[in-house]
Amino acid sequence: MKILKILVLILMTFSLVGCSGSKSENPTTANSETPSAESEASDFQTPISDPQQLTAVSFKWIGVDQDVLSPNEVKVDTKPDGHFHITVPFGTQAGVKSIWIRYGEFGKSLKWGWIYNKNLPINGYLLAVLDNSGKVILPQADNGFTVEGVADFDLYLSELENESGRDTFKFVKGQRFELEINYVTQNNVEKQVKSSVTIE
Repeated sequence: MKILKILVLILMTFSLVGCSGSKSENPTTANSETPSAESEASDFQTPISDPQQLTAVSFKWIGVDQDVLSPNEVKVDTKPDGHFHITVPFGTQAGVKSIWIRYGEFGKSLKWGWIYNKNLPINGYLLAVLDNSGKVILPQADNGFTVEGVADFDLYLSELENESGRDTFKFVKGQRFELEINYVTQNNVEKQVKSSVTIE
């Protein structure tokens, strides 16, 4: 009987020690969870590189790298074209109506987009617009090319070798380009964004 009591006392002692041991481990467990809680909190912070955080147009010069168009039509002419990349934060759904690139002196421009009067000639030479899969986007009807959120486009334009007997535009260091994008929101509000880049 004494042996049984001794065994019961020993078991009770071990169980009490086990309970107190597990209590002493709780602070350690809480401390080890703190970094993971911090990492969870950091998961909610949007990284700066997230395109959804983009608030202005990104307009970049890539270089003269492939033949996409000629000055007057979206058709190869065996001469490599100037390549730009743009990323535009439209937010909600919108319709892109026109994209202009102006260069050098006032009035020199290249355009992609909708023309309200089909009988009027394009003011300037052609600009080719490609989506992020490399597909050429043709100018759209009155509602424009539908986009939503952050959109990426590749823009191409030709050097001009005495086009129209006068235009001799070249991609040279120091040449500055002005970008203008005209679009309409879902609420039928006309908007415009602009940016610029210089060849370095």
